[in-house]
Amino acid sequence: MATTNRRGFLTLAGVSALAVPLLAACNRDTNDPFADDTGGGESGGGEGGVAVIVTDADPESLNPGQTTSNQTLDVCAKIFEALVWIDPDGQPAPLLATEWTISEDELVYTFTLREGVTWHDGEPFTSADVVWTIEEGMPNNSRAQGVIAQIASVEAPGDYEVVITLIEPYAPLLQQLKVFDLPIIPKHVFEGTDLATNAASRAPIGTGPFRFSEWDPGRSLLLVANEEYWDEGKPGLSEIIYQIVPDAANRSAGLETGEYDFVGAFYLPRADVARLKSLDNVVVREQTTIPSLHFIQFNHQNEHLGKREVRQAIAKVVDRPRIVEQAMAGLGLPGVGSFGEGFPWLVNEEVSYDILYPLDPDAARSELESAGVPEGTTLRLTYDAAKPQFQAASQIVRDNLSAIGIEVTIEPLETSVYRDAVYAQRDFDLALQSFTSSGDPAIGYHRIYRTNETNDPNVNATGYSNAEVDALLEQAETVSDLEKRGEFYKQAQVILNEDVPTLVMYDELQADAVSTRLEGLFAGINPVDRWGEVTATE
Repeated sequence: MATTNRRGFLTLAGVSALAVPLLAACNRDTNDPFADDTGGGESGGGEGGVAVIVTDADPESLNPGQTTSNQTLDVCAKIFEALVWIDPDGQPAPLLATEWTISEDELVYTFTLREGVTWHDGEPFTSADVVWTIEEGMPNNSRAQGVIAQIASVEAPGDYEVVITLIEPYAPLLQQLKVFDLPIIPKHVFEGTDLATNAASRAPIGTGPFRFSEWDPGRSLLLVANEEYWDEGKPGLSEIIYQIVPDAANRSAGLETGEYDFVGAFYLPRADVARLKSLDNVVVREQTTIPSLHFIQFNHQNEHLGKREVRQAIAKVVDRPRIVEQAMAGLGLPGVGSFGEGFPWLVNEEVSYDILYPLDPDAARSELESAGVPEGTTLRLTYDAAKPQFQAASQIVRDNLSAIGIEVTIEPLETSVYRDAVYAQRDFDLALQSFTSSGDPAIGYHRIYRTNETNDPNVNATGYSNAEVDALLEQAETVSDLEKRGEFYKQAQVILNEDVPTLVMYDELQADAVSTRLEGLFAGINPVDRWGEVTATE
């Protein structure tokens, strides 16, 4: 499929509410907005035009059980669904589950499932799919494994009822039952097969508002409206085209000319935000509803970086405010500690980076000398070349470290090569990375620091392991009271901010750019979710 624009493709193709503590209750009013729609809509949707979304690279897979890569989850959020979705206030709302109850001890969650939902191949969605997904369907999704590890058992008393029993109370459970963390995949398609090689991992079958149509690697993906979607009258769009645009400058240019309709924060060059805000045909939405961290991972297998005093010395020369201003065009908050400041209730100001690591090249050079680091030592710094902000950040880090006698060789890598080098091979010295919190620190941030002896993808690649930190993070997951949770995180920061296994450069202030021809976007807290609500004018 040769396509570079909407017309060519069509011719060929035909917060403060974040981390809200869970409320234990015998019954919960879930305020299901779809309460009267229990069957697939006969009239269907898909009459609202075509939208072109920009991504930077091909997905690793279109099976969300196999990866947590942004490219995969972006596409899969339109194809698959989960038990809940997260509304703009950060609250879980009914989706494949219409309601739920929580036991008084916060250990047992009973979900009533939506009836009349079918998979894209026409098979009915039932509780068996939910149970199988949790038990077998998410082997390589680190975000899913984070919640699955908290589950003692999952049972299906009936076709439309699921009971999840936890090992111990887990504060962000409902937050983590969304499509980005625990999407439900079809048991009848994957059971008894190799998930990685199953054809449905490249041609997925979901329950969502859009069906997979075709994939032209390196160029584009096409999704089409699910005409049998259970929410009658939706989706609003007839097609979604994912255009793969590795060159960051071309993404902004395509928005300006009207070739593209949506460039999410993950792919938007920060240097272009001011210009895009001045355009009449583009709206830039700046938001901080989902805290995200950008950080430097230190490979502790390196003879020098394995020493805490060396990492501390480097922390005293990395100019975090300069990185925010020059690499992020001001769209960020300089890192203050191991969890940033996106969740104010957990920040330990007494051990902040500003106190421990004020910019001081002279002190840093002296500490490196004491640690036995020779003048002229070379470190390799790698990053995902598809992330333009990392190009600028890497150059600033190189400049910073040169001031203390460390030479930095910058190694930008293609996305899949980067993932393999950093997470599978551990072939790096310094690696730039970004993780979203996904609405709660336990969901997105614990994986930065937790012990990872099995080289799980998108989980702590530094080699750092601290049993006390692991225990504190586990305790922070088990209480719903924010003040009590915050104390565990503050204790963890005492250790992590001193050990600096990873150095947080900044909290991202996100900016998404969207064409004025799209309506209904931002229905959920995550702008790549809830695209069944979106329409487009031609």
